[in-house]
Amino acid sequence: MKKVSYYFLIVSQFFLLSCESLIKEIDPSFLPETDSKLVVACFISPQDTVLASKVTETKLLIGTTGDIRDDITNATVSLSDGSKSIRLIYSSKLGYYRALPSELPILVGKTYTITVNTPDGRQVNASTTVPNPIAIKEVKIDSTKVNDFQLGNSMTNTEYDVKVIWQDKAGEPNYYRAISEFTILYGIPAPENIKNIIYAPVSTIVDLRTIEDKSTDGQLLSLNRNYLPTDMWANIQGQQIDLSKRLDKIKVGLFQTDIHYYNYHTSLRRQRENNNPFAEPVLLYTNINGGFGCFGAYNATWQEFKVR
Repeated sequence: MKKVSYYFLIVSQFFLLSCESLIKEIDPSFLPETDSKLVVACFISPQDTVLASKVTETKLLIGTTGDIRDDITNATVSLSDGSKSIRLIYSSKLGYYRALPSELPILVGKTYTITVNTPDGRQVNASTTVPNPIAIKEVKIDSTKVNDFQLGNSMTNTEYDVKVIWQDKAGEPNYYRAISEFTILYGIPAPENIKNIIYAPVSTIVDLRTIEDKSTDGQLLSLNRNYLPTDMWANIQGQQIDLSKRLDKIKVGLFQTDIHYYNYHTSLRRQRENNNPFAEPVLLYTNINGGFGCFGAYNATWQEFKVR
């Protein structure tokens, strides 16, 4: 008979400042059976250059290694706007299902439904409505010299703060997300002559988080977050060299989203930031009927700032 190990903590009334980790074996027959469910991730917007969907299934926590399964690659994935339906085809190279937006344009105000069927008879679906775009009123970018603890207190680095500001539309519930994309040029010495510097771009996306207008209807809203570029090193001719770097450009995106996109990304962020082992776990939002995951929509507005 297989045995399953599980861990739990006992806090002794005699030792208030200590805890002890114990291991106990239990019979799997006493534990509830867990069925595998389909997991779908798909987010659409009028700015899409490709319609993409990822389909996997939940991993069972109990059992042998056979319970851990790969992506679902043989599903039938369809996307419909109520009058026309298209099929998304799986790409083994990319690892997801895809179609061109020209086959089914994503338009503001329209409701779309995704349906996933598998050969073993499972089916899941979800619907979402594409929101209006929102204009960016202002973007503020500040920089500060800070001690770089990657190299020691004697070195400094530049930390950037990006703040995006916009006017909320009054009289209706609205949901937003903002991101910034930093492109840093790192100077890499040429192998044949380390005095010749070749600059290579490295892009990093920073999540400025999500916000709703429940208590701030019709007001100016904003989101901001700091970013400290990473230092990089290279081994050139046996020497460990700190690569020079300079900021090339910053791209800022403001998304007006539907409630499903907002709830999913808000719960995802809270789950990732939940570092307290004694706190209640954060449940990941889902709107997939019969499964897990999210089918949501957003409308993006972008501004780009080139560093001179």
